[in-house]
Amino acid sequence: MATTKMRLGALTAALVAINAAWSGDARAQDKSAQAALLARDADDLMAQGKTNEACDKYYDSQVLDPRGSTVLSLALCREKQGRIGSAYVLFDEAERVANEEKRSDRVNTAKSHKNALYLKLARLTVNVAPDVVVPGMEIRVGVASDPRGLNVIPQSEWNKPVPVDVGDVKVVVTAPGKATWEQAISVKSGSKGAISVPALQAGSGPPPTLQPPLPTPGPGPTGPGPAPGPYPQPGKPRPPGGYKHEGGRVVIDAQALVGAHLSLISQAPLAEINGTQYIYKGTEQSEVLASCGNTVAVPGAGDCDAKYNPQFGFLGGAQLFLGYAINDKIQFGGRFFGGAHFPVGFMVLGGPSISFQVAGPLWLGVSALVGTTQIEATVTGGKGSIPEANRPDNADESQIDIPLEDLAGRSGDKAFNEGGGVAPSFAGFEVGGTFEISIVLVDNPTDDAGPGALLLSAWPTGMWAPQHGAMIALPIGLGYRFY
Repeated sequence: MATTKMRLGALTAALVAINAAWSGDARAQDKSAQAALLARDADDLMAQGKTNEACDKYYDSQVLDPRGSTVLSLALCREKQGRIGSAYVLFDEAERVANEEKRSDRVNTAKSHKNALYLKLARLTVNVAPDVVVPGMEIRVGVASDPRGLNVIPQSEWNKPVPVDVGDVKVVVTAPGKATWEQAISVKSGSKGAISVPALQAGSGPPPTLQPPLPTPGPGPTGPGPAPGPYPQPGKPRPPGGYKHEGGRVVIDAQALVGAHLSLISQAPLAEINGTQYIYKGTEQSEVLASCGNTVAVPGAGDCDAKYNPQFGFLGGAQLFLGYAINDKIQFGGRFFGGAHFPVGFMVLGGPSISFQVAGPLWLGVSALVGTTQIEATVTGGKGSIPEANRPDNADESQIDIPLEDLAGRSGDKAFNEGGGVAPSFAGFEVGGTFEISIVLVDNPTDDAGPGALLLSAWPTGMWAPQHGAMIALPIGLGYRFY
């Protein structure tokens, strides 16, 4: 009899356990089905242009059944609403979940949208002094008009700038046995703001109207299950391995330059030698007299250049790069160099540029450049043009040398024909390029404002001016690359 009762008891217990497990599984399946239906409704609403209603449906779906696909859809919906801060945080969370689920398509979508929003972000720092913190304190920040938009900020993110939506933003602080503290602040696109939380007064605790935190797929504090996202959680570093530089962002690189410049411009136009007379051979062994600067008297003659010695000098200036990070190791854009020379001169160059991170802190790159340079150099003589019809009589040369002693004109108080006179060697349009050799001195791949790196760079540069000569330079730069 006892044995029969024991068997009946065991059977009853087993039936109860099976029923409980079946009921729990049925409830889970029911929630999943409801969430899928809400997500489909949200898709239809998005297609109809009913963005606000769609976002509410995606939110409800995510609460019922946290999924990576739903959090990405909600992020896209928030972006379309113009809720840039919420969208950025949700894209970041969607990227994390997609990486865990090895969904590269969702990773790429989330990352590209997140990067596109980066420069538009408004950030708010919620300052909490140590003596203000009480057990169970919770801080939420979001759009004042939408309780669902109040995201929980974990304690690890207090006193740090976090992305927020633009407009009227509300900060809500609650704790057990304390009165709720609320404060509104107006936030503009791209701005940075701060607000300080005072000591909470005694009260009844959090109001029942607060929405629960939006769950996201992934490991929670005690094992598998929804994590209380979407901001990074205490004790859970994010992203794994720390922050990293990313592609899909605008790159700005600014450096101060110092260095050396060697002008190899052998000849260039110089108005100060106008009036210099020179002779070239004409037909039948005749001689023709021409005058520099007078191209009317003898057509084809009178167009003169001054000849120069090579000139070494120093330079100081800046370089600026504006471009785009194709990925975390390749950047493409436009690079510009500008500066002053000693002896008196200048440099203005620019063109397309590409840089590669080849190993560790080493970056290499190349830029194609156009522009112009000028530096004062010693005049050593001149060259005068020969009309095309007379070139066969002058060994097919297009110019004839003018000795230094025949030059007219002066450099200050010194006549050129006395020797030692200096003048600007300006060759006009130049083409060439520069190589980049950069070393990262300080790497700063933060998700806060100002991510980038402090770089020390060398820019070996060469330029060529057709029919006039060349220029080589070695600027050394120190500056910051934002990316």
